[in-house]
Amino acid sequence: KNFFYLFVLMLFMFNTQAQDSNFYVGVSVGYASPGGDSMDGVEPGIDLGFAHLGYRFAENWGVVANLNSSGHTLDDFDDAALGVAYIGVGPMYTISVSDNMSLDIKPQMAISMAGKFEGMGDGDDITFRGSGLVFGTSLVMGTGSGFAFSLNLDYLSAKWKEVEYAGETVDYDDISDDDAITQFKIGAGVRYNF
Repeated sequence: KNFFYLFVLMLFMFNTQAQDSNFYVGVSVGYASPGGDSMDGVEPGIDLGFAHLGYRFAENWGVVANLNSSGHTLDDFDDAALGVAYIGVGPMYTISVSDNMSLDIKPQMAISMAGKFEGMGDGDDITFRGSGLVFGTSLVMGTGSGFAFSLNLDYLSAKWKEVEYAGETVDYDDISDDDAITQFKIGAGVRYNF
């Protein structure tokens, strides 16, 4: 509780400056480290941010929508892989660091989250669906119109809700109690500020 109050106080202590850009579109690439009970035996992999959209409706406040996906190999299967994807939506708070650098703080809901195992050997893929929360931050270099670059740190905390296999869909709890998934992601991105 005290940490939350300190965090809010720090947000308002920074001297903020108006952003030159109100809307951006971007992409990113990085490293994704999986965790959680449901991710035992899943190796770290590559993270791709296929679409990052942001709109600032006030000097510091805005909204974001992101489409992220990560690919991972499995410890015990040579030809198997797991892909995890989600759409993240939520608010954005921007702190000016310098004239041409800012820090975007982006808590998000991970909606439409899906995971898919491929190559398990029996010909059928296994698809998981769930939802969760993402705490994202981006250090953005370039606040004016045109291209800008970012360093991104994201943490996903979610739970699987259902599983589809061979045309049948069941609740995840019916097959396992280990429904937690986490990911720590670090990457770099490019965006175009309008």
